[in-house]
Amino acid sequence: MICDIKMQAVLRESVGEYGDLVTRPTGRAVRERIERTIAAPEADPLIARMDFAGVGCLDYSCADEIVAKLLRDRVRFLLLVGLTDGHREAIEPVLQGHRLAVVIQRDDGTLDAIGEAAAGVALLRELVERRMARPTEGGAIALVAA
Repeated sequence: MICDIKMQAVLRESVGEYGDLVTRPTGRAVRERIERTIAAPEADPLIARMDFAGVGCLDYSCADEIVAKLLRDRVRFLLLVGLTDGHREAIEPVLQGHRLAVVIQRDDGTLDAIGEAAAGVALLRELVERRMARPTEGGAIALVAA
């Protein structure tokens, strides 16, 4: 099952009309709201899909507080969509520092992994083995059920 998380909405619900994910306290508030969502009995996600569309700045402390802690403590597969280059620049070194990886979905629907390289390869392989993703004709990987 995929649990969809709209980061802009979670940010607003957590800290008000603020468009940026900056500071560790902001990240903690957002992560705690996400944890409550995915802990709900009806959620039970195998994949948490986090959509960053509409989120302005993301700093390292928020990336660590949200992405790294969710991966370590709550979800096996974290699928990120709507990333800007700036979001990715904050997330990737945090993941590498923790030897973690996440899957990103490109605009064309194909998947890639960012973070620690070996962990990323393992995540993509596991998605294919679980038949949650499949190789495309062009050699990329895409979700079976978006």
